[in-house]
This record gives sequence, C-alpha cells and structure tokens, in this order.
Amino acid sequence: MPEGKRSRRGAEREAELAEREAELAALEPYVGLAREIRRDAERIAADGSDAASITEAIERIPREERQRAVRTVFDRLTPTEQWSVLERAFGADDIREHLRSEYDARIAEVGRASGRQAVVDAARARLELDPRMVPDDEQVVLGLFREADARAALARGQIADSCARRLVLRRTTDGFRVIEDVFNPRGGYFVTRDYDEDAWRRERLAPHSIVRVGALTESPAGPTLDPVLFPGGRVDVATAAGLVRGHLHLGFAVLGDIDVFVDP
Repeated sequence: MPEGKRSRRGAEREAELAEREAELAALEPYVGLAREIRRDAERIAADGSDAASITEAIERIPREERQRAVRTVFDRLTPTEQWSVLERAFGADDIREHLRSEYDARIAEVGRASGRQAVVDAARARLELDPRMVPDDEQVVLGLFREADARAALARGQIADSCARRLVLRRTTDGFRVIEDVFNPRGGYFVTRDYDEDAWRRERLAPHSIVRVGALTESPAGPTLDPVLFPGGRVDVATAAGLVRGHLHLGFAVLGDIDVFVDP
C-alpha cells in the first residue's frame, strides 16, 4: 500500500479512536449509576417483584443523577430527533405555546432594555436625570454622599466606598416606591458630626411609601421640587408629609443594571 494512503488511514484510525475515547469519557460518570440500576434489576428479577417494585427502585436513584443521564442522552440527538422526543413527551401545541411565551418574554425584555438605555443616553447627554422618564416598574438606586465626596464618587459609580446612604426605589405611576433606605451600605463612610446614623434615622424614608425625588428650588410662593437629579447635586424628596431638604448629594445613579453617569 502506498505510503500516503497508509498515513491517511492511520490518521483516520487515530481520529476514530480519539472520538471513541471521548464518548467513553463522557459516559464514565454514569457507569456507577448503570451498575446500581443493574444490581437492583437483577435483585428484583430474582425476587419475582412486580413493575411497581421496579419503578420504586428507579425512583430511589437521585433525581439529579437521572436528570444528568437524560440530559447527556438528549444532547447526543440531532435537532430533529430532539424535537420528536419533546413532541411525544409534551405535545406539539404545548411546545409551541411555550416557545411563544419565551419569545414574547424576550421581546418584552428587549423593549425594557431599550427604554432603560434611552433614559441613560438622555441623562448622559444633558448631565441630569429626569426621574419622570424612568419607565414604570423599573428600579433606580441612588447613592448619596457628603458634598465633598460626591464628585469623586461619580467616577467610580456604585462601587464607591464612601456612600453614606443608598436609596432603592421602584417607579410607579405616582412617583417611586421605597424599597430600601440604607445607611453606610458599604461600610466605608467616614461618619461626621453633621451626618451620622442619628441624622439618617431622622430622615429615613418609610418602606413602601411613595415619594418623589429631585431638587428643591425657591420661589415667592415657597419651595417646590424640580424633578431633576444632577450628578453631584443635592437630592431632595417629596413625601406625603411634605418636602424634605436633603443633607447629601448624588454620587451615583443606577437604572436597572446601568450606572447612569459612569462612562461606558
């Protein structure tokens, strides 16, 4: 046989052996499981047990092991064979309904992500966040800092250690629902006489209350809340009890999973 053909056949043989070895390696975790099943089957057959006993024996095999075995076998099938198995197990209509639900859920998430990004893009362009632009049901996290710390914190965003207070808010049709109001969330705030835990407790927002956030402006008719948050600016709040002038400044704002004022 010519040398070229022998080399080619040798390479094909090595590739085939490597594939067989890979298949055996993939099945190795299930060898012990297979032996356990075989022992139980032989014992049940020797005892003359019925089908219920066989089912009981299989059910004693850990659920995770059975799931891994099924997953391994299923993954080795072609897409057409996989669909056939699913169709027999669940029915074509059920599968299509599930896929339709998954499709709708993913389309909705794309829409929500697009809405979040539009708000962030506008905030970065204007260097201000309009809370009214936040879509309903979206979560906003505000990191509040001493005025001297706020500007430095803007470059680091939500990982800044000197955050004195963190507000977690969820957008509603009436404003924002308070989810959390936490003092010194990262444990890195240097407590000062003008803002300590007692000061935070006096202005802490009640859980689940509805508030509006922004910046207080003075007018002849009295102070009003301008619905805007400036990076580094003071954060004021309107509650059911009235307007509250804040003691801290905005060091970061996170919308969903996006750090609003941190350059991407």
